[in-house]
Amino acid sequence: MTREIVLGVDFGTSYTSAGALIDGRIELVVDNGDPMIPSVVHIPERGPAVVGRVALNRLPSHPSATVTSVKRLMGSELGDSSELRRLAPTVPYRITSSAAGGIVLKLRNQDWAVEQIAAAILDRVRNLAEQRFGAQVRRIVVTASAVASPGYHVSLRKAARLAHLEILEIIAEPIAGALALGMHAHAEPRRVLVCDFGGGTFDVTAMLQAGTKFRALAIGGDPFLGGDDLDEAMVQALAGLIYTRARFDLLRDNVRRQTLLLRCESAKRSLSTALEARLNMREAYIEDGASRDVNVLVDRTWVQPLWDPLFKRALTAVDDTMKRAGWTDDQVDQVALIGGTSLVPRFQELLRGRFAHVEITATDLANVAVAMGATLLTARHGPARNDGPELEQAASM
Repeated sequence: MTREIVLGVDFGTSYTSAGALIDGRIELVVDNGDPMIPSVVHIPERGPAVVGRVALNRLPSHPSATVTSVKRLMGSELGDSSELRRLAPTVPYRITSSAAGGIVLKLRNQDWAVEQIAAAILDRVRNLAEQRFGAQVRRIVVTASAVASPGYHVSLRKAARLAHLEILEIIAEPIAGALALGMHAHAEPRRVLVCDFGGGTFDVTAMLQAGTKFRALAIGGDPFLGGDDLDEAMVQALAGLIYTRARFDLLRDNVRRQTLLLRCESAKRSLSTALEARLNMREAYIEDGASRDVNVLVDRTWVQPLWDPLFKRALTAVDDTMKRAGWTDDQVDQVALIGGTSLVPRFQELLRGRFAHVEITATDLANVAVAMGATLLTARHGPARNDGPELEQAASM
């Protein structure tokens, strides 16, 4: 390979997406036709790490050797937050600290730094891109949560180096998503609120936008709130029902727990477009000495009380960001929704109730909008050296 391309990467908690500008068009990296590559890494007994959909398929049978949501652990120390301390007991492997203070995962009796796990994901994306485009990938424009800590940025750059990639820019995810929605095509000055609801983080950015100029006035959100938490709420509720019925604690069995988690995630996705979803799990629990299956029809009215406390946290983050920007509701010109969790109808309903007279923009491409925005910005680093959209990001909030 002699030709080189710059890749735009959305390194996500649940899924990672990437794209390249090919003949002026955004072309997404795909894994078996799917642009949503699970941010999952499986460590086999022998051989290199397995990443993506194959790793996700191995999660139920090998939970203690399969890592999900590594992004939530990057750039932190174990004692940094109550959320991290809460997370540690819920995963089927040990989370410890290295001598340097970073987080280490014990997998198959070996220590793995979180940057090594993240590097495996980035390396997989790079390989898929090189196969799809027939070009070498050594440089990337990558996105990060708007509330990501400086430590996270350091951790992300370290992971990229381990994957033999140079990070040219780290762009705030909400701004990348705004570019993907084509908001830079509007010449008139506007006040825009971007809500980026991903798999593991919820970001809110209050921006002034005029044509290709974006200026973030206030950044807020919740770094431990995302679609993963909606899945977990369903898991806890269903496991509670099973315990009440059969006095069987499904959550104590890692294989059953991870299987139920995958089934809940699938049902959640279905409920974004359908009023109900079938959830099946074979041999889910034991009652009266016999294995029992779970076969339930989950509808939106059942999940709503489970998810509303999480959405309330999101709306609180919206309120806090608005206050820091000094905005009132009637001063907002547009609310833009990106990130896969923004597709949940209940969240959109609550936001429309909060901003009754404001244009709310959502897209079916919310899952890959951030990657598309990052890809647009690669034009500033490619052979044509196109300036691309001009960004002004807030220095501190």
